[in-house]
Amino acid sequence: MSTDGRLREGAPAAAKHGLRLDAAPFVRVLESDPELGLRVPASDIARARASLVAPVRTLDRGVWEAPQRHEPGNLGFLLLGGMLARDLTIVGTTSTELLGTGDVIYPFAAVREDMLVRCRVVWHVLDRVTLAVLDQNFASALVEWPQVMRVLLERSLRRNLRVTVHAALLQLSPVETRLLVLFWFLAERWGKVTPAGVTLRLRLSHQLLGQMVGCQRASVTTALHHIEETGLVVRRSDRTWLLLGSPPDELAELHWQDRSALDRVAEAFPEGNPAVHHVDDLVDPVGLQQARRNGAPLA
Repeated sequence: MSTDGRLREGAPAAAKHGLRLDAAPFVRVLESDPELGLRVPASDIARARASLVAPVRTLDRGVWEAPQRHEPGNLGFLLLGGMLARDLTIVGTTSTELLGTGDVIYPFAAVREDMLVRCRVVWHVLDRVTLAVLDQNFASALVEWPQVMRVLLERSLRRNLRVTVHAALLQLSPVETRLLVLFWFLAERWGKVTPAGVTLRLRLSHQLLGQMVGCQRASVTTALHHIEETGLVVRRSDRTWLLLGSPPDELAELHWQDRSALDRVAEAFPEGNPAVHHVDDLVDPVGLQQARRNGAPLA
């Protein structure tokens, strides 16, 4: 079937699922994502680029009604640009995963009918997204290129590792520690080293941060204030973040507490005040600042 015929045939389905046909409806995947072809022999790379072609779709900011029905041979979607948030709600509580360039997503398997614990998945486009649709034609061509298939599998495994690390940071206490580790965790993918520190150019609302660290928005607001007082994280005027110092390692213990400071806060905020999540979650900014001036480690 010609490109024009495939384009016309796919247009109704694309509109149904919130996919908008781009001006260039097909893309050479290895040209858009060169890392996928690094293991292909140099003598074969031109042929691989020409054969591994996929439909390209764009998503504007807002809710993405991802397709729920699996098409035979479809391998999912490859993010070529932009950012998605995957919200999973279970027992009235929502957790969020961020996905960006290079991630492979397979929304068809999000919720199964035979699951005993019911959940709901909603996709949000945070920054205009470009997707390569890894359809049956792409899957058939991929058989000839196991080197590319291996990289796609490694991408999926890396995503599973990130999900595991994210689940582990939810066990950290207090909220300040969870947020600080989350910022460094996100900086691995979206951070940039500058003379001033590591910039994290993500505009994350307090509500979204709460969904990523497992607490209420008010708790995030309070905890961020305490972290900023330490000078470890600075929120810039454009609502992005600047990380200072070094990321905590697996053996570090972050100490945020100072009993006298907590007592003063307890007097200022009587029990039941929603501005305070938990009195033992509050930070000792003076102690941490002094430790950093003295060159002491965070642990």
